Parts: sequence; C-alpha cells; structure tokens
Amino acid sequence: MYKKTVPKIKLHTKIIIGLVLGAIFGSIFSISGSKLEISYKSERAVIDDWTEASFIKPVWDNGVKKDSVIKSFDKSLQVSVIKYFKGLKDKKDVILKFKFADNSERQFESINSVEKVKTIGTALRPVGDIFIRLLNMIAVPLVLASLIVGAASLTDLKHVAKIGGKTLGFYALTAVVAITIGLVAANLIQPGHIMSPDSKARLMETYQDDAKVKIEQNVSMDLVTFLVNIVPKNPFKAIADGDFLQIVFFAILLGIFLMQIPPGRAKPVINFFEGVSDAMIVLVEKIMYIAPYAVFTLIAATVAEFGFDILITLFWYSITVILGLTVLTFVEYPVLLKIFTKIKIRDFFRTQKQVLAVAFSTSSSAATLPVTMDVCEKKLGVPKKIASFVLPLGTTVNMDGTALYQAVAAMFIAQVYGFDLNLTQQLTIVLTAALAAIGTAPVPGVGLLMLIIVLKSVGIPEEGIALIIGVDRILDMCRTVPNVLADSLACVVIASSEGELGKIKPDGELVYEDSAVV
Repeated sequence: MYKKTVPKIKLHTKIIIGLVLGAIFGSIFSISGSKLEISYKSERAVIDDWTEASFIKPVWDNGVKKDSVIKSFDKSLQVSVIKYFKGLKDKKDVILKFKFADNSERQFESINSVEKVKTIGTALRPVGDIFIRLLNMIAVPLVLASLIVGAASLTDLKHVAKIGGKTLGFYALTAVVAITIGLVAANLIQPGHIMSPDSKARLMETYQDDAKVKIEQNVSMDLVTFLVNIVPKNPFKAIADGDFLQIVFFAILLGIFLMQIPPGRAKPVINFFEGVSDAMIVLVEKIMYIAPYAVFTLIAATVAEFGFDILITLFWYSITVILGLTVLTFVEYPVLLKIFTKIKIRDFFRTQKQVLAVAFSTSSSAATLPVTMDVCEKKLGVPKKIASFVLPLGTTVNMDGTALYQAVAAMFIAQVYGFDLNLTQQLTIVLTAALAAIGTAPVPGVGLLMLIIVLKSVGIPEEGIALIIGVDRILDMCRTVPNVLADSLACVVIASSEGELGKIKPDGELVYEDSAVV
C-alpha cells in the first residue's frame, strides 16, 4: 500500500517561520507604553494610565517639612522615569508621585526599583540569549583556529600577501560604496529636515542619559594608536577578552610562521587547530537545531520591549537606513557577484537564507560566523583554506551595513541640528566611517559607540545620538544582514579569483572552476 510522506521542512524555512511568529507573538504580548512596576518597602504595585510622574524630595524650611519636586515626566516618557530613578545617586527619602486623569494621586516611598512590567514576550528571551552565547562561545576558537589553518595552508608568504591584499582591497571597495549609498540616500530623502521639533525634544529627553553614557566612554580614532593596539601584549588575554582584531593579528602571524619551520614540527600544530576548527563547525550544526526556537524568542522579546512606536517616530530615518541597506544588498552585491564570479545571483542568495536569518536575529557577525563558514564551504564550494582566512578576517574588519548606517545617522543628526555639511565634510564621513567600521567589534550595539567618532570628525554634537538610540536595536538587526552577506560575497570572489570556487551539483559532487575570473 502506498504511503504518503510529508516533505521535511528545511532549517532556514523553520528559522523564517520562527522569526515571523516571534514578531506576531511579541506584538500581542508587548509591554505597555505607560505601565510601570514599582517595588517599594516589601511590596510591589503596578501603575497604569497615569498622566504625570513626579520625583519628590522632602526639604525643611524654617522647621517646616515641604515637598520639593525635583523632576516631572508626562505619560509619554515611561522610559525616562525608569532611567531617572536608576540614575539617582541618593534614593533615600525620594517619593514617586503619580497623577491620573480623574485627578486622583498615588505616591510611593522607600522605593527599591522602577521597571517596565514584564510580559511573556520578554520572559522568553533567556532561551535566545543562551543561543547567542553558544554561538559566541564558538566564535573566538573558530576565528583563531581557522585563521591559523588558513594562513598556514596558503603555501608561502607571497600567497598569504596575495590573498590578504585581495581580501582587504575588496572589503575596502564594498565599504566605500556602502557609505556612498548611505550619503546619497540621506541627501535625497533628508530625514532630519522632516522631523518635528516636538519629536526631537521628546527623543532627547528620553534617551539623553543613554547618550551621556556612550559619550563618557570617550572613544577616539587615532590611526597610530589604532595600529599599535592591533598588536596584542598577551594573546591569551586577547582571546579571553574577545578582542577580534588582536586575535586576527596573532592567528595570521602564527599561521605564517608555521610555514617557516620544518613540516614535521609544524604539521601536528596545524592538525590540532584544524581539528578545533572542524569540531566547532560540527558543534554549530548541532546548535542550529534550536535556532528556530531561539529566533522566535529573540524577535518576540525585541518586539515586545521596543514595539513599533519608535519606528513611527523615526519613520523617515528608519526608511532611509533600510532603503540604503536594501540597495547595498540587492544592487551592489549582485553587481559585484556578476562581475567577479560565474555563480548565479539566485543560487548565491538561496544558499544564504540560513545565514541571514541567524544574522538578523542575533545582530552579531561573530555569532553568525560558524554558520557562514559552514555554508560557504558546503553549499558554495569555497575551499577551506580560503574560507578559513577570508571569513574570520571579514567578520572583524568588514562592516558594510554598519558603515552605511553611520553615514546616514551622521547626516540625519546634522540635518536635525541645522548643519549643512559640504562635500569635504561628507568625504570626511566616508573616510572616518570606513575606519570606524574596521574598528567595530562584531557584536550587537557597538556601531552606536563608533558613530561618536564619525560625529566628532565633522563637528556634529555628540549628544545627537540620543535621537537614534531608541531605534538602534531594530536597525542593528537590519544592518548585520549586509555585514554578514558581504563576507560570503568576498569569500566566493576571492575563491573565484584563484580559480578555486567550486560548484556543488544536485548529486553533491563538487566541481571546481577551470580558471580564475579576475
């Protein structure tokens, strides 16, 4: 009797389903825009539908106790209430009083904490956090082992220099084009001129404390210091701290000089790191089984916490960034793929579904690296010696999406403040954003910190980052997609230029190109 079989759902399809369901789930169980949970004395209370929140501190005037209002917030500034309380150095004797639409009031003393009310949407986040930590756990040993093996496999120093030069040259090309796309989009749409003064004031009020924290970290772009800091004092400390630039420097150097010692002594070391690299790839394949569930929880938590309201407030800024990223992904990359390789554009993007879903949900190039490496080797036919060299390097220095975002953000903030940036200043943004992207760690949220460097370079007020902090988490997810896709693109371009890009037939056979394309 004929038995009908149910087709197996592919992993990338499951991940996309998890992403969509997570967004829906997060929308349903989103955090209220005004609801607050107050922990006071040994009790808890939930406050909703308030019209004004005031922080009060009792003062004595000629022996008479009076209440002095030190700060007030309206109902649209829920986040500001939470951050203001956290920032109070002296919380003793502080009273938090709420007013309601019916003119009633309620106040709290001996306050322990003021927080958003958690929902099931945010409560699920630990599952996603474990997934990200597992991928990050793999990233450092994979980068180290892969680069050592990759550099040692390139036969001689000239070959390393050749591949390295091609890789860095290609990354520089895509970065400059990405930044240019961002500047063109910002000049055409001019999102900063569309923002209303009320929206600007509200965003500055809500996120000024976050902006202050970023500014106080005092980042700077001194080229000499930057180059000096690439060299690790202690490679083991660099590995422990996850300093990817220093890890890359050490790994490439070790791989190069393994070629300079007798093969009998070098081979065991290379075999060891090759085993580590292979083990990490196998480990990521197992970890990916939980990816659909992890993506569901990550997206649900993000949507539940941040919602879509901030996207509405910053609609034109968000559209400008997303439009730029779309042009970068679906125009620049396909053109480069067509010019430098024989691979079909459709085939390339089809292999990247799983990679891009993980990149979007984790917002981390480093966390996505194990998946990218696995896909490039097994689905695109890139030789391991090239993938092991190009991809870890790209994860560290190639941040096209971040560079584009920094260009748009700088122009947006300048427009809001009424700055008219000339061509020279915009070219300065191109150079600074490219260098800042190289120095950006491949983890969530660091792009915002590096943006301060870009703003400083053309004299834009640094506190302007408060305007975009609210939407940064969502756009961070979007810009990680081209960051990771560009690494895969570079991988196939370099492999093709060496005549070593393989094509995997439907039967699984790996066939290499006959000759180099570039």
